[in-house]
Amino acid sequence: MKEQLLEQLSSGTAIALSPVNISDSLISLFFAGLFGLVISNSYRYSSQSLSGGRQVVSSLLPLSLTVCVIITVVKSSLALSLGLVGALSIVRFRTPVKDPEDLVFLFLSIVTGLGFGANQNIYTSIGVGIILLTLNFRSYIVSKKNNKFKSRFDFNLNIEWHDNDDLSLSNVITLLSESCNQISFVRFDRNTSLNNLVVQVGLMPNITIDILIKSINNSLGDKVALQIYSSAIEY
Repeated sequence: MKEQLLEQLSSGTAIALSPVNISDSLISLFFAGLFGLVISNSYRYSSQSLSGGRQVVSSLLPLSLTVCVIITVVKSSLALSLGLVGALSIVRFRTPVKDPEDLVFLFLSIVTGLGFGANQNIYTSIGVGIILLTLNFRSYIVSKKNNKFKSRFDFNLNIEWHDNDDLSLSNVITLLSESCNQISFVRFDRNTSLNNLVVQVGLMPNITIDILIKSINNSLGDKVALQIYSSAIEY
């Protein structure tokens, strides 16, 4: 048995290695580039990442093509496969990925390169396509919800004031109603002598934020502290 194994290893018949097919490899590389481009555009449309942006977008297409070329080359040679493992064991990638969503798109590009590099074109196309449709559909639902929300309210107002006989919650609401056609109560906190009111407001057509702030300052002066937030922020 030992002699037979040694004979097979020396003759090269122990592991059958298939040569690289140029036409199939070019087709796989084309699809890897195509899907890499689709992933990049999907990232621009559906990603809500705050830390990625242009750096991640610019790396998705080259990453898909690079992984596809590597897999296409090493899959036909056991020696190259072992060499790749050795190379990866000594190369350390220290680039931090702060946002998990960026990591999802980077892994999706890697999977695209792996699948097409292994000539699993149909399965990779279906799988990656379903994932991209899911991500874009989720982004569409979120953006539609935000647009519906913003159509009624422009921004949030956070108003703070200390207890005062001349200033009450009803006085603040009355003052805001003179400049806002939509007022939605979000939260009211009272801690000892400090009052905190958060409302979502929609301004009248002829009123701007500057006019609203000026009106509040003229009426209340230094009695209140005013902060303005985006209406997309949830409390």
